[in-house]
Amino acid sequence: MTQRDPRRGRPGRSILRDRRSDWSALLAWRPERPQWMRRAAWTWTCRRPRWSAWVRWRPAHLAALRVPCPDPAAVSSALRARSGWLRSPRAVRRLALAAGVLAVGGGLAILAVYGPRVVAAIADHPYFAVTEIVMTPTTHVRSGALLEAAAVRPGMSLWRLDPEALAARLEAHPWIRRASVRRELPRRLIVDVAERKPVAILYLDNLYYVDTTGLAFVRVGDRDPIELPFVTGVEAAIVADDRPFARHAIRQALRVLDLMHAAGLPFHVSEVHIEREQGITVFPVAPRVALTFGWSGFKTKLARLERVLRDFRGRESQIREIDLTSGTAAVVRLRQPSAKGTRTRA
Repeated sequence: MTQRDPRRGRPGRSILRDRRSDWSALLAWRPERPQWMRRAAWTWTCRRPRWSAWVRWRPAHLAALRVPCPDPAAVSSALRARSGWLRSPRAVRRLALAAGVLAVGGGLAILAVYGPRVVAAIADHPYFAVTEIVMTPTTHVRSGALLEAAAVRPGMSLWRLDPEALAARLEAHPWIRRASVRRELPRRLIVDVAERKPVAILYLDNLYYVDTTGLAFVRVGDRDPIELPFVTGVEAAIVADDRPFARHAIRQALRVLDLMHAAGLPFHVSEVHIEREQGITVFPVAPRVALTFGWSGFKTKLARLERVLRDFRGRESQIREIDLTSGTAAVVRLRQPSAKGTRTRA
C-alpha cells in the first residue's frame, strides 16, 4: 500500500526514492557484449552510414558504447597546420622541383615521339635551302670543279650538309692543302680553301709538281707551266721503295733553294740533282756553274760561295764547278781544258 503525504495527497518521497533506486540498479546491469555488437556500435556512432539515419531504435547498452569521433576543431586545426606547411618555402621548393621534373619528363616523352618528325620537317624546309656559296678564289683549280668533287650544289638543305665531311672531301683534291666549311644561317655556305704552291718539278717517269713540304702532289699537265727547278736523282730511291729518303732529300733540296733566294744570289736554278753519297748539286741557268753542297751546313757553305763569287766577279763564265763539300775550302774547277782545278780558301 502506497503511503501518501498527508499534506499534498501524493506518495511519500521515501517510497519513490526506493523505487528509483531499484530501477537504477536494473538499468545499471550490462551484459557482456560480443565482438559483432561492438563493431556495429562503432559503425553506427562514428562512421554513420547513410542507412543509419533510418535506424530509430538503439538499445541502451549500444548507446553506452559510443566510440568518440574525431573532434571537428582538432581536424580543422590539423588541416590548417598541413596547409600552412604547404605554404612554407621548403614545401614550395619541393613542389617546384616536382613540377619541373614532371615537365622535363613530359617534354622528353613528347620529344621522343614527335622529335624526329619535327627535326626532319625543319631540316627539309625550303627556308634553309642553300642559295649562296661563298668560296675562296683559287688559281690552279676551278671553284665549280671543287664543289662538284665535294658533292655540293645549290638547293641542298643547309642542315643536311656536314661541314667536316665536306672539308675532308675538299682536302682529298690534290691541289687543296687545307679546307674549312661553315654554315651561315639561313641559306649561305662559306668554303675557305688553301691551295698547294708548287715550288719544283719532280722528274720521274712523268713530271710531278712538288709543294713546299716536299710532297709530289699532282702530275704536270700538257698545258701547265714548267718554269720551275727540276728535282732529279731520286728515281732509284723510289724504285727501291725508299720513300722516306726520297722525301727527306727533296726537302733538303728545297731548303737549299730557299736559302739561296734569301741570300740574294744571282742564280736562276734550272735543276737540283740529288745523289745519296755526294749530296745536293744545284745547276743554275746563268751563270752555268755546278754548285755542290753536300747534305749539311748550307748557310756556312753559302757564305763561302759568296766570297768565291766576289773573287771571280766578271769571270763567272770561266767557272765550271764549285765544290763546297770540303771542310773549310771551296774547290773551284775552271772550264779551260789546260787548267787544273785550283783550291781556294774562302
